Amino acid sequence: FRPGVLSYAGSGPDSRSAEIFVVMPGTSRDQLNYFGVNPWETPFGYVEGDLEDSPVPRWHAYGDMPPWGEGPDPQKIYRPDGYDYLKREFPMMDYVEKCVVVLGGEDEEEEL
Repeated sequence: FRPGVLSYAGSGPDSRSAEIFVVMPGTSRDQLNYFGVNPWETPFGYVEGDLEDSPVPRWHAYGDMPPWGEGPDPQKIYRPDGYDYLKREFPMMDYVEKCVVVLGGEDEEEEL
């Protein structure tokens, strides 16, 4: 793992669903070495190009989920008021609105 990598997140076996995380600039070497130790932390992409020129450094990082950090509680996200919880408690959270899969070259993109 390195800054700019996108990975599925999870809280234990069979817990991975739609949550992802981006490894943020300034992540400690110890944390970088720990990412991927668990099978539910599976990298699937990266921020292409110079990370400093991307939106990533301007994102607000709440950190890992409780009890390891101040991020959202995954148990609260899937409740009927989950999006209200996120908007209320994490107003600076960013959302992925678009994803492009590069199939083989610059001219072969598929929008998801």
